[in-house]
Amino acid sequence: MFHETLDNNPAAADADQRAVDDVVRQGPRGAMALAGVAVLIVLAIWFAFYLFVFVPRN
Repeated sequence: MFHETLDNNPAAADADQRAVDDVVRQGPRGAMALAGVAVLIVLAIWFAFYLFVFVPRN
């Protein structure tokens, strides 16, 4: 990952790069959680539609 600092201090640049690397290493947990919630909402709507529309017809 590219990371450029405005500071010319190499120690600060290394510390900043390590901080960025730590964040990236944790992965996209928030995105996966959001996708999981969206899938659960879609499934809940599908089951509600099935139970309240199709089942009463039979």
